[in-house]
Amino acid sequence: MPNDFALERRIIDTIYSGACDSAELEQAVELIAQYFDSAGAVLGELDSARPAAQFMTGVRTIDHAFVADYQAVAELDPAPRLFAALPTGTANTTDRLFSDHVLRTDVFRNEFLRPRGVDAALCGPLLSEGGRFALIAVHHPINGESFGDDDITRLERLMPHLTRALQIRRLFLQSELRGRALESIVNRIHTGLIGVSHDGSILFVNDAVRAVAAGRDGLGLDRQGRLLATDRAAVKRLAMLEAEVARGGAGGLVRVQRPSQRQPYLVLVSPLPSSDNLLPNAHGGILFVVHDPGRDLGSAAQRIARLLHLPLGAAKVVAAILDGVELKDYAERAGISTNTVKFHLKTAFERTEARSQTELVRRTLLALNDLGPYFSDG
Repeated sequence: MPNDFALERRIIDTIYSGACDSAELEQAVELIAQYFDSAGAVLGELDSARPAAQFMTGVRTIDHAFVADYQAVAELDPAPRLFAALPTGTANTTDRLFSDHVLRTDVFRNEFLRPRGVDAALCGPLLSEGGRFALIAVHHPINGESFGDDDITRLERLMPHLTRALQIRRLFLQSELRGRALESIVNRIHTGLIGVSHDGSILFVNDAVRAVAAGRDGLGLDRQGRLLATDRAAVKRLAMLEAEVARGGAGGLVRVQRPSQRQPYLVLVSPLPSSDNLLPNAHGGILFVVHDPGRDLGSAAQRIARLLHLPLGAAKVVAAILDGVELKDYAERAGISTNTVKFHLKTAFERTEARSQTELVRRTLLALNDLGPYFSDG
């Protein structure tokens, strides 16, 4: 799998570059299509509250003609409703979501997709909140090998990165990011953000990156708010990418090793948007995004509940399974009956659509680990 791993890392690099560069985002979608040997792939976001923020990026089969034709028959497509019902961050295929009877008789599949060389889709929701819905879909070519468990796992590894890129993209695609509103908005995100103008002055430094600096574990800030690293290799890489962005390049990613030996920080260096209706003084500016995979977001159960949309009781059972605790022992420790534990576990299965404890653990770890494991040097 070394070639797959290298391509996956390249995809993730391009995803983050695409957070502030639409051309890079389209390239990321093309690489995803390549990764799955797909007839086509699409990344899109709907927003009922902000229609102007909606977008769709398609490659290969999903060209302008496909999109125009699809809009005329979209109401016949049964797949979006089923995919939207999946927990965010999880993927599935139309082959598994539909019965054989539906696959044989569905008008949309047989009269729209198949004539365009598409037989099935691998898809997953990236976010669903406040009228916003985003998804990634990969089309399966006719007579190609069906998507399997490995394909679902591979797409789910990419999905947290796509979600994070969309969150960053949204932050910097709002005209409200002006004046005092800027500070309040960028402080709502737990990811560290630093904006530097074309002349080197600091536009903003949010609370999350200040918290990272206060930890004194490999990253800090100087008096002006510029990012400092103790890892010499990372210092050189950051300077190189900053210079590249200043020359008009797309930037890239840097792993910053930590004296504590905890998982390295991941720093994205990319251009700031420069449209007149976006950030003032952003033209030629640079964005630094700092992710700390070890950041404590509360108890494991609280994080699991939030990430997988589980009741806290079910999340506590999942956390116990992750810790290797037998369900009977957990029941005694928590002072509840084994039937109550089984009820919570059943709820976790239903909400995540996991079919076994092994699959439940895999989905939970994917959600908890977010960016961390895919940038290890191993």
